Amino acid sequence: MKSQLQVALAFILACALSAMAHDQGVPPSSTGTLDAVVKEIRLLRQALERHNTTSIRAQLWLGCLALQDQRTARARQAVERLEGDLASAERDRDHFQTAAREVARALEQLTDQDQRRQLESESRTARAALAEAQAQLSRTEARLAQARQTLDAEMGRYDEVEGWLGTLEKELQAVR
Repeated sequence: MKSQLQVALAFILACALSAMAHDQGVPPSSTGTLDAVVKEIRLLRQALERHNTTSIRAQLWLGCLALQDQRTARARQAVERLEGDLASAERDRDHFQTAAREVARALEQLTDQDQRRQLESESRTARAALAEAQAQLSRTEARLAQARQTLDAEMGRYDEVEGWLGTLEKELQAVR
């Protein structure tokens, strides 16, 4: 309790002395010091504003980079999925090609008319399935080509944002 009273008294005494010095006027030599302090405060404020601006830009660019990373990952996943779909479509086409060839060979060797009609029907069905499999394969190839173009574009945008961050980093190093 006694130390708190001493601190309070010291504070009051310092305020009183300060007020008395102020009433007597500021000595001419201290105006230069005051101007220097004001100038230093202005410089500090400008530096803080530059830091805040740079910090905001960095946060925006990091957000852009994260978003672009997500877009690139989705595009890469689409390409991988379509590559799987393409492999499956190629297997289906190969399967139907083999089936159509087997039916065609069997037709060449068959002489019984009833069996021949049934086999011709199977042959038409196999050729139709083969045509559909080929069409599906073509559609999948087209979608894959488009997905690869999208992936390339997204990777280009990712590199661009990464370049912006590199530029910002250089700016930050130059300020230090």
